[in-house]
Amino acid sequence: MVDGPDEKTLTAELVNVRFLCGVTEGRWKVLKYGFPHLYVRVTAHQGPVTFEQDFHLICDGYPDPGPFVEAWSMTSGGAYVPTTPCSPGYTDALKKWSPGEGKPGGIYRAWQRHAASHNEWAAKRPDQAWNRHRDITFIMEKLYELVVEQVDWLASKKAA
Repeated sequence: MVDGPDEKTLTAELVNVRFLCGVTEGRWKVLKYGFPHLYVRVTAHQGPVTFEQDFHLICDGYPDPGPFVEAWSMTSGGAYVPTTPCSPGYTDALKKWSPGEGKPGGIYRAWQRHAASHNEWAAKRPDQAWNRHRDITFIMEKLYELVVEQVDWLASKKAA
């Protein structure tokens, strides 16, 4: 049973056409959903190279504030921080940081809940910032862009 308006909103967006197109195209899939927690896997291909990354989204209060998003390891059941070389943008987005009070920062991008207010990033990049008129597909597309950047970088290293 769907309870609050935040859960109703997110649940409806998970079955809208734009979100399901990403699923059908193989860009992402829902691994587990139990509001407010959403676990997804994002996949990108570049020739013979494939790269996948799991993410954890916490969506309490959705759509305002936007989701807290962190890279995740479904294997270990915890936050994921890359230990091998990655593309510059992917490394920057997944760097370990904190908005204060010992809280994990999550993905370091203007569309992510905690990062948006860090150094006034959302004000500086409104085109990238979350707002209540966006939907969960916006976040998924941004995660897909990160994974595409990483797979492109991996493919270029393999070709060299």
